[in-house]
Amino acid sequence: MSSLDGSRAFAGAPGPTPEQDAEDLGLVLREARETQGVSAAELARRTDVAAGDILDFEAGRVIPAKPPFAIYMRALGFIA
Repeated sequence: MSSLDGSRAFAGAPGPTPEQDAEDLGLVLREARETQGVSAAELARRTDVAAGDILDFEAGRVIPAKPPFAIYMRALGFIA
């Protein structure tokens, strides 16, 4: 069951786990990056990280995910 905001929380259950947050934020980042036609390598250049770090983030392997998410989204021109 998904909530209106796309999280996987169930009625009466606590909010999403850090792992679920990481997966959700990774998906949002990948969609934003691809929509703008920005490669992982270009985003890595903009944020001074390795392209593999971007791909790990998009795959949900970076926990906690919120600090790097804000950095990546700002590099794509979003307010985060």
